[in-house]
Amino acid sequence: MKNCPELIDSFDPVSMKLKSRKIVLKDGRRILLRHVAIEDAERIIAFVQGFVYDEEFVPLSEGEFNPALEDEKIILKNYIDRTNSLFLVAESTDGKIVGNINVDGNQRKIMRHTAVFGMGMHKDWQGCGLGTALLQHAVDWCKNQSELELLYLQVYAENEAGLALYRKIGFTEHGKMPKVFKQNNRYHDEISMHLLLK
Repeated sequence: MKNCPELIDSFDPVSMKLKSRKIVLKDGRRILLRHVAIEDAERIIAFVQGFVYDEEFVPLSEGEFNPALEDEKIILKNYIDRTNSLFLVAESTDGKIVGNINVDGNQRKIMRHTAVFGMGMHKDWQGCGLGTALLQHAVDWCKNQSELELLYLQVYAENEAGLALYRKIGFTEHGKMPKVFKQNNRYHDEISMHLLLK
């Protein structure tokens, strides 16, 4: 897998933090990709609540994502403080959060080399390359972390766009579990995928 051209000099050599990046997407729209800040907590809640219940392949029912502001701040602080975790947000030119990706590094000693990730974006920003930009930057960050060796995820078996993106970045399927999700009295299978970083 080749790195995106815009990833050259993307990392601070001392902190290994991803530098904020301005990216032009396939449709010409521009985003700022940056690390999350604790001060983003209220905007993150509003962003997730603004897209999550309209999405077909998100395992949440209406009203389930409703964290208290202080709880969300603690969650974001953990992502910021943990050396094997990452939370990136994509901002549009008008300052709105339109996408995010989080890499949740395992905190158990024998599993600190592993991380699971999740990604979301507003439906108006799908199909323009935002998902690829988020995922590629996150994977490249993970490859530059000495602790992380394995990324894994779970995805709806019917989510062909998601599966195609993960395969394009290098993820490999390793299992399928039937009837994991039950939404509107309908079952959906789950596919597990992984990416070896080293």
